[in-house]
Amino acid sequence: MSKGTIAVFSLVLAATASGVADARTYNDDGARYRDRAMTSRGIERLSGTSTACLTSAARNLLARIRAQFANVEIVSTCRPGATIAGTRYPSKHASGQAIDFRVPGRKAEVVKWLIANDHMGGIMTYSDMDHIHVDIGPRFVALGAPSGRT
Repeated sequence: MSKGTIAVFSLVLAATASGVADARTYNDDGARYRDRAMTSRGIERLSGTSTACLTSAARNLLARIRAQFANVEIVSTCRPGATIAGTRYPSKHASGQAIDFRVPGRKAEVVKWLIANDHMGGIMTYSDMDHIHVDIGPRFVALGAPSGRT
């Protein structure tokens, strides 16, 4: 092994041993979590519709959507502590990996384009809401699902 390889290997071991490699930490009840990566990007003060809180992958996805469609209105981006409606599981919004948006009058066209062109994340629409949800992560498509909100 070269000196550079040993240094990188040592750094990886040190990061893993210190817990830095695990970006999530759990509160005492284990239900809600705080994402250290979000904390380091100042997400708590940039939540709502700011795009500065998004991960680079989410910002790149939004840029592709904006390049294809004019008049993209952001509904929601980062929401620290957000959970998936009706569950205790963390939402992709909690870690800056999801965007809710609308393009007035073009929802079907946008969804069709996303299905054809976004192969690295989720696409979701809700039967009782007018926006589109996209996120970074496993590929899934769920159209017309109830939002789970009352």
